[in-house]
Amino acid sequence: MKKNKITVVTPVLNQAQFIEQTIDSVLSQGIEDLEYIILDAGSTDGTVDIIKKHERHLARWRSHKDAGQSSAIHEGFSSASGDLLCWINSDDYFEPGALKRMIGMFDNDEQLDLCYGDYSILLPDGTKEAKLKISFDFEIALLFYLMIPQPSSVWTKRLYDSVGGLDTALNYSFDYDFFLRAGQRLQARPDAIRHVHDLVSVFRIHPESKSVSAQAKFVSENESIMRKFDNFPTWKRSSFYRRYQMVRTLLRYHSERGMVPTRKDTRKA
Repeated sequence: MKKNKITVVTPVLNQAQFIEQTIDSVLSQGIEDLEYIILDAGSTDGTVDIIKKHERHLARWRSHKDAGQSSAIHEGFSSASGDLLCWINSDDYFEPGALKRMIGMFDNDEQLDLCYGDYSILLPDGTKEAKLKISFDFEIALLFYLMIPQPSSVWTKRLYDSVGGLDTALNYSFDYDFFLRAGQRLQARPDAIRHVHDLVSVFRIHPESKSVSAQAKFVSENESIMRKFDNFPTWKRSSFYRRYQMVRTLLRYHSERGMVPTRKDTRKA
């Protein structure tokens, strides 16, 4: 059984209220061969002091102005020595032991290139709502922007390099773009993508997050990304085909979940 090394990257800018939980969630996984890189874009709110508290456990960190989130993540992966890669944003965090379990999937299957689980949304009132995904389907992902959940995903460095890494020209939907390119490459190898029914991460909703404050910009980038795939037949973009795929998506969800609706965890985080 191969033992894989993982590189985890966290980009951050002025997230002092959240980043300690993010860092703790990575370091407490009990991963023996962990390379953790934090790339700060010049925070002025105390974030750097929190990073310094943990620097002996970090492979590398820096703090200076950069070209943005996608550029910082790309920088981290460019210097990565891990066989596996993932990133966790500075306002999200991993569930206990979940990342370690994900690594175990790769240790037991050398053909695996991309593995992802489910996730929870942490609402502003402190409650967590579980979000359950379906197995990856390129057409469904492209037509409905149903992407693989980034904070709950791990992939091989060989896959990352083979698709050219992140598109640093994108500022919002670079994860959607990456997973589409990766998923398209792996279409002929369905066993290389695995969805595990495990709540791997927690995605925090708060007013300053890009997902809340810049929704229109995500939509604009999503549309530009979709146009990249011009080899995707025009007839498949029709309203009729989209309705067909929507039904197919719902049927797949209920089949994989045994008709279990989305769960809501009302406990406080």
